[in-house]
Amino acid sequence: MKFARKTKPVIIGDSIADAGRVRRIGEGLGRGEGLGRGYVAFVDALLGAVCPQLGIRVVNMGSSGNSVREMKSRWQTDVVGLRPDWLSIMIGINDMWWQFDSPRMTEGHVCPSDYQCPRWPI
Repeated sequence: MKFARKTKPVIIGDSIADAGRVRRIGEGLGRGEGLGRGYVAFVDALLGAVCPQLGIRVVNMGSSGNSVREMKSRWQTDVVGLRPDWLSIMIGINDMWWQFDSPRMTEGHVCPSDYQCPRWPI
């Protein structure tokens, strides 16, 4: 993966990305605050250690408890509006969990058709 100076990767998803990030936009306000305490903070730390001269600006837009449906509803503000140079998506844990947790409440189940990709490029 190639990064240029001032590259802005946005990472979006559910609690796996969220990991306690600061709201509204999770950015590096100090380790463990803006980016949360999960893998997004590790990505930021690794990029900062390996290529500090690039000034890469990692943004965490994970939202705990979200399914792909909620992520789709916030796509414009949390992805398109931020104009990322790179995008990482990690979603699906809640989509599967709710099917096992509430098997008879099918209105909340996420189907494969819910994973249709939004229009790209942004």
